[in-house]
Amino acid sequence: MGTETLLLKSTVFLHHMNKNTIAIVAYNKPDLLYLYLEQIFSEPTIEDYQIQIHTEEGYDEEQNKVLAFYRGKFPTVDIAQIVKPKTHCPLAGFHNILSTYLYVAEEERAGDFAIIGEEDMIPTKDYVRFNKYIYDNYLKKYPRIMGAAHKRRPEAEKEGDPELLMGDFQCTSLSVIATDTINKYLRPTLSQPSLYTNPHFFYSLNFPLSRIAPNDHTHHDGAIERIMDSNNLFVLKPDQSRSMHVGLSGVFCKGKPPQGRFEERVEQWRELLKDGDKLRSLSTLPEDLVVTDPEGPEWEELRLDTSRDKCKASSWWYDHHNQFKEYIDTVNSHK
Repeated sequence: MGTETLLLKSTVFLHHMNKNTIAIVAYNKPDLLYLYLEQIFSEPTIEDYQIQIHTEEGYDEEQNKVLAFYRGKFPTVDIAQIVKPKTHCPLAGFHNILSTYLYVAEEERAGDFAIIGEEDMIPTKDYVRFNKYIYDNYLKKYPRIMGAAHKRRPEAEKEGDPELLMGDFQCTSLSVIATDTINKYLRPTLSQPSLYTNPHFFYSLNFPLSRIAPNDHTHHDGAIERIMDSNNLFVLKPDQSRSMHVGLSGVFCKGKPPQGRFEERVEQWRELLKDGDKLRSLSTLPEDLVVTDPEGPEWEELRLDTSRDKCKASSWWYDHHNQFKEYIDTVNSHK
């Protein structure tokens, strides 16, 4: 518990009995970080996890007050703040987010899986349970499922079936991934310094056959989708969203975020999270913002919609021949 300075290194990876990780990438939105933590601390099993706040030098100092509050309120929960040196990367937040995957999967701290988040993507209260269920029932059993991802934003406010998952080659930001998968597929690429100094050039050199052009889908989720695509992996997406993208001062989306004292801003955010139209009216990129019910849906199990005829609010994008169904059926036939 406390602040660490990040040192990424090569390691031989073994299975350890560490707690699984909830990693939250944060920088300059402490009011949203407060609400993010409020959501995940509603999870009854939260003491079973190590919580990591990944930030960089120059972060908003109110972040320290947020962490002090939650450490005081939940003294038995491990909350670490990892402060990384600023890098010379042309994409803001790119290094902070991608280096988080490397950190959570290093031998001395890695659990079996990591739940990933960003401070301006507020989770529903079932987010931890939802992602653990996916790891236990799908990631452990189907090696070609890389993880679960957030829904595409234009679909996120549609009401879906809370128990259905859609498989696809299309990847947004990940919500859960096994640490073995990080080390096998992500680490060889994410540990290369040239990825961060010039991402576009790196993509053109290392992914020349990708369906994604070097200047398209350039940020962290694009890097992961290229790795996923080159290894013929899938991700799962929820039919009913378990997160909402609400930032009004992000890399691409600008706007008029709440103003005033910290407590006043938090309360203003609470109201905005109830009203997607009001939130979008404050943004320069309204199509980038979505909300959903922060309470989260009720559900008993999560099922795969391999026939792609049951999901009501999710769609496939790149798996034109439903290779996902073929893969699941093949694995199941050998069990």
